[in-house]
Order: sequence, then structure tokens, then C-alpha cells
Amino acid sequence: MNDFNNFSSSSSRRQFLKFVSIAGTSAAFSVALQGRNTPNAIANSLKTASNNSPIRMGVVGLSFYRVVGGVVQNVLESLGHQVEITEGSHSEIFPILGQEDLDMLVAVWLPNGHGPLFEEYDIQATELGLLYDDARFFWGVPDYLPNNIKSIVDLARPEVAAQMNQVIQGIGSGAGITRLSQEVMSRYNLETAGYEFRTGTEQDWVDAFDQGVSAENGIIIPLWQPQYLNQAYEIRRLNDPLGVFPEPDSCSLVVTQDFRDRFPRNTLETLNRITLGVEAVTEMDYLTNVEGLSPREAATRWMEQNQALVQSWLTSSS
Repeated sequence: MNDFNNFSSSSSRRQFLKFVSIAGTSAAFSVALQGRNTPNAIANSLKTASNNSPIRMGVVGLSFYRVVGGVVQNVLESLGHQVEITEGSHSEIFPILGQEDLDMLVAVWLPNGHGPLFEEYDIQATELGLLYDDARFFWGVPDYLPNNIKSIVDLARPEVAAQMNQVIQGIGSGAGITRLSQEVMSRYNLETAGYEFRTGTEQDWVDAFDQGVSAENGIIIPLWQPQYLNQAYEIRRLNDPLGVFPEPDSCSLVVTQDFRDRFPRNTLETLNRITLGVEAVTEMDYLTNVEGLSPREAATRWMEQNQALVQSWLTSSS
């Protein structure tokens, strides 16, 4: 395995990766736990790291992954580990995981969303715990649109197409929702009806929807859950009679075998106990995008408000 510092300083990687090195424990999180009358036995159990190597954690560069990364980082630092974060798009971060230049990735949708990327980059990492299930992709429209727009099929009808913004803004080219949206365009003959699907940044995608809703336009959004827009807006999910969108995925941490071999059993068991759920991730994502908290701040606030659950992760059952 390559040395992480050498890898992250190479010019080819530096062009697209955000690298953050964070040492020490999360003092704010630890104080918050103690301030909420956390038992001393639990507080003492947090300092368990016996491996001085930093944990190299990859995070897909979308806000709903960043908040989950904040939760995992808080937990790891509470266990006494140092954490180094590498962030990138799907097409940037998955090759790095395949080269085992990361110890873990937050997070992966399997079997459908990220399965093709595992195959493409021959990724040997394995799942560790279940962060949430019912992870799903879909297309939606604002609920103020006429009720006769219920299905993706409806979008191709001339009288509907005439009402719609025919530019459908997506996110990056490596994302599962992008791959599936391109298939939707083909299977439903939407290009023939005048629609165009575009890839872009997360901000391009959010801005297009925000502006469309502000103008009460017929905007179409490729979407997924968990994602804060589901909480911020009334969005009507369009039926998919051709079944382009797969059954819901499960979302997990994935870790390399080397990580499993090098780090303490207690660390692995604690990570395996982390469970969030779609609603929790949506809430943290909302705190980041609407209320202006950083992903780490959103994660910490949510953990402070859900201490019984967090303590169940941190306390060994043995």
C-alpha cells in the first residue's frame, strides 16, 4: 500500500482532491457527551486506540455523505484515533479505494448504486455495519405542478413537455443517479420529446431546482433519499413503469482488509454498531444546507440530541 502523504501530495491527485488532516480527539463532542451526564464508564471507554497510524477516510463529495462522514469522524476521534479525510467525486474517490490508498469510504450504496463502480475499479473492500437502508433513486417534480404529471411517461406527452423546463440538471458523471438518469432518457425517449440531461456539480443541480421552484416552473429533478431537498420542498415522486430505477439499496461503511488487520477489534465493533437511518441523514443534511452548519457541526448536533443511540454504539455489549 502506498504512503498516504506521498499519494496526497502528487500533482495529479491534488488537482481534484480536498485533503484535510485532523489530529487528536473531538473535544467538542467529548465535552458534549460529558455535559449530558454521560456515565464515567462510557467516557472512559472512548479512549481505546492502540494503533498510532491515522485512519485514512474517504468521503464522496456530496453533502449527505459529508454529514455521515462527520458522525464517523466524531466516533473515531472519540476512540482516540487520528483521522485524515480525502474528499472527491464518485469518479475520483472510487479508484483510490480500489488502489487501497484509503482505509475506509463513507459511504457505499449496494448492490445497485455503487455496484458498477466496485466492478469497474476491482474494489476488494468489504461492508462494515449498516448506516441506513431504503436508499433509493427517483425523478421528481414540484408538487405544485398539475396532478396529471404522475409518471416519467407523462413527461413525453406534448402537452406536458410544453409546460416543462426541458433541461434536466444532474450531478457528476460518476454518480449512480447520473447513470440511471441517462438510462431514463433513453428508455423513455425523452430526447425525442425535446429534453436534455446535463451533468454538473452539486451546486449546479441545487441551483437549477431552487431557481425553477422560485419561478414556479415545470422543473424536473433527478433525486435520491436521503437528501435535504426532500425535507425542504414538497416533491412528487414520478412513477417509473419501465423499472429503470432499482429496488432500494443499503448504505454501509466499507473498509479494506488491511484496516481490519491493523486496527483494534473495539474500533471495528464500534463502527459496526453505527446506525443512522434515512431520516437522520436527511435531518443533518438539512442542517448543513438550510441552517448553515458545517457537516461536522450538523453531525455533532445530531449526536448530542440522540445520545442514547450514540452511547449504544460506544458501549460494548461484552
